[in-house]
Amino acid sequence: METRYGLLRGTLRAPAVGWMMYNVLVSNKKSIESQYKSHVYADPENVTASFIESRYALTKQRGARYVPAAFLTGLLDPVKSREEFVHLFAGLQGSIPILVISTPGSPKRSKAEMEVLREAEGVSKYVTVPGALLPQEEYPEKVAEELYRFLQEYLS
Repeated sequence: METRYGLLRGTLRAPAVGWMMYNVLVSNKKSIESQYKSHVYADPENVTASFIESRYALTKQRGARYVPAAFLTGLLDPVKSREEFVHLFAGLQGSIPILVISTPGSPKRSKAEMEVLREAEGVSKYVTVPGALLPQEEYPEKVAEELYRFLQEYLS
């Protein structure tokens, strides 16, 4: 029996229906603006007209409509459970330093996944920077500062 995610993925990938859903839900400027202002960026002021135009242009690239279907339904996830996810880090203990960057503005589910890593075996350092889901875009200087500190601390 097909899972609800499999059904959603199949619908989004279907020739006519999927194309319609993509254009209504993803590939329109109002939807892009709404998503970024509600949970992707922490500060709505950072979502400018030119920014929305650049993201809209990405939605028009060949094959772009397949990405949200894969992302939203977990097809891009390398693991099936939180335990399996944490186990990946534990397996790297002592072999490579790992930095986890979290944000206060992440949606609850994303934040919960990140919080699990705060004390996880294998994680060398856990830091919080401003932002939501894409701090590397919204606050690149802050992310770069933390990366620099981490590299200085663990690799020099």
